[in-house]
Amino acid sequence: MWVSSFFLVVFLALGNCFPQNKDSEVFIVDPVPVGINEQDGQSNADVQVTPITRTERDYTGVLSDYDFREWNVERMQSEAARIMRMMNTTYDQVAWVPKDKVNYDNTLKPLIDLDGEVQWQYGVVSFAKNVAESPELRDASTAVGKEISNLSTDLGTRKDVFSVVKAFAETKEAEDLNPEQKRYLADYLRGGKRGGLELSDEKLDQLKTLKKKLSDLGTDFRRCLSEDTSFFWIDEAELDGVPEDVIDSMDVDEEGKRKVTTKYPHYRPVIRYAKIPKTRLTMETIYQMRCLEENTPRIEEMVKLRHKKAVLLGYPDHASYVLEEKMAKKPANVKKFLLDLKYKLQKLWTSEKQNMLKLKETEAKELGFEFDGKINKEDFWYYNNLIAKNDYNVDSAKLKEYFPLDTVVKGMLKIYQTLLGLKFTEIENPEKWHDEVSLHRVQDARSGETLGYFYMDLFPREGKYGHAAMWDLQSGSLDRHGRRQAAVAAMVCNFPRPSATTPSLMEHKQVKTLFHEFGHVMHGIVSRTNISSFFGTNVEGDFVEAPSQMLENWVWEEESLKLMSGHYKDGSPIPADLLSALSKSKKANVGGASLRQIFFGTYDITLHTSKEVDSMAVSRDIFEDVLGMERINGTNIGANLGHLVGYDAGYYGYMWSLVFAADMFDTRFKKEGIMNPATGMDYRNMILGPGGSKDATEMLQNFLGREPNQDAFLREKGIEQF
Repeated sequence: MWVSSFFLVVFLALGNCFPQNKDSEVFIVDPVPVGINEQDGQSNADVQVTPITRTERDYTGVLSDYDFREWNVERMQSEAARIMRMMNTTYDQVAWVPKDKVNYDNTLKPLIDLDGEVQWQYGVVSFAKNVAESPELRDASTAVGKEISNLSTDLGTRKDVFSVVKAFAETKEAEDLNPEQKRYLADYLRGGKRGGLELSDEKLDQLKTLKKKLSDLGTDFRRCLSEDTSFFWIDEAELDGVPEDVIDSMDVDEEGKRKVTTKYPHYRPVIRYAKIPKTRLTMETIYQMRCLEENTPRIEEMVKLRHKKAVLLGYPDHASYVLEEKMAKKPANVKKFLLDLKYKLQKLWTSEKQNMLKLKETEAKELGFEFDGKINKEDFWYYNNLIAKNDYNVDSAKLKEYFPLDTVVKGMLKIYQTLLGLKFTEIENPEKWHDEVSLHRVQDARSGETLGYFYMDLFPREGKYGHAAMWDLQSGSLDRHGRRQAAVAAMVCNFPRPSATTPSLMEHKQVKTLFHEFGHVMHGIVSRTNISSFFGTNVEGDFVEAPSQMLENWVWEEESLKLMSGHYKDGSPIPADLLSALSKSKKANVGGASLRQIFFGTYDITLHTSKEVDSMAVSRDIFEDVLGMERINGTNIGANLGHLVGYDAGYYGYMWSLVFAADMFDTRFKKEGIMNPATGMDYRNMILGPGGSKDATEMLQNFLGREPNQDAFLREKGIEQF
């Protein structure tokens, strides 16, 4: 999962921000509120920059201090207050420009610069809540994040600033802007309508109130999931089938029972390997009940408020408002896309389900449990795994012995370096938020230019963000003086910790997750836009996953798999038969697995084309319709699907972007070679490099040499005949 950049302040959609990442600084930016000289319309002072004293280090260009262990609540509050002063001052300065004196330097450039400076400065305040060890600091990060988000909402509804920008847009100078500047201006003006600046003052106040409520609800919703500590105790015998290294990683109480948490390193192997149905049911129930009481009312209130906000702005529903800026454009297009795929995939799923039922019936006799003739929610991944093992000879438990995390990471880095023409160097003893975090420099292999840096935080901790995601912490765009900054990204994951007897061993699915998220990291490093708002992953929301989804293909190809695998005991390669079986298993149960994504997308678009919902009932009905299965009583996906905040009305994008991912891989890499540096450089320059400075459709056409189509996607899923 990619996590969006914090578009803050101008944000191009004026006030539609959700603070999810960015950073702080090695410079204190202290704007002096001196205003505009009314005689010539020029600012009579620049923002004053004072360097923070710090020790020498060999990674100049990382502008922020990410050693959260050295931060306290007071410092975070002070940083947030300073950032908000800078935001207010810049907006005041633009508002004071006389309409007959407007020009690029006193109108648009200050807003572009503010975007860039806040983008890299705000990360310490925003990012800390996801990774800081101190609960007090995480709480402070959440609290000041709300304050800054609320201020962004207020600034985004300032008609005086908008009127100045509109005045500039009508000048001759605006016609002569470069393409990126023109795109920024056009997006800003469109954002004026979306931000409510064409509303009456009374309605604008209503909009501002709605946005602030939504921001607070969204922050609390995600925080509940990040800090959830749900678990259960169970006798070790009831974990029969779960790999020993996973069991060894679980805490033990005085009675010898094991503590099973809902974090991925426990949830995934238990739900996939535990032979006892009751154990899987307990696991799935506890997992699906995370934040049930807290987040159910929150998501239902957010649906109401999002609908009210959309109607206030002149849209029929929230989905219509969101999709205006996506490739899909309209809810009807999304619903048709999901419905068409649902019918095609259900034909595959019918056959897959019968195979699962046969396995379950056989196991019921062998293990002595009652066969109920159904595939239940807690059965899905278990029998999916068994089919891969039985039908494709993929022994997942055996396979992961060949994927020790260190080996996978080293191989992955080698692949990306070769493919994208890069050189990675690990920094010794960097400033960081935890001892397990690493920092790496990224250079262009040919020129030696430092493009940026990335952090890797791979193991679970209490209070840490609970899934896998990438944050664009600092964009490699131009600063206010026209100098290109180094890009900085962070990859935060939750892979299994080493046990007492084995290193961290990864399931193949986790290898895929790692490769996918690092694809986002590369998108956030090698981009070469001038304006921060278009840098890296700041592309259309239903295209943002496509670049990384395309790169997932490398974890299925024998050539690349050999580079990132080796038995944890002796480094021996994956046996040829197991490697071949793994590659063939890519289509195993693709119908059911894809229908799960159709369910999530359909649930999301249904919520956000509704005025109000019973989120639990909607979830139950759609799950039954799409997968023909019952959800577990008392659970609600609406309470723990984190994508409903940030990806609201956008979950369909995962499947939508897979169409483009399949087309790119099949058309170029499959034909020209998956380790072909020339093809990789085309990918870097045509898909990753432009960021959001071009429309996704234009970038795809440049890379493919034609219009994109669904042919490769349908072949990959095995549904081209339907």
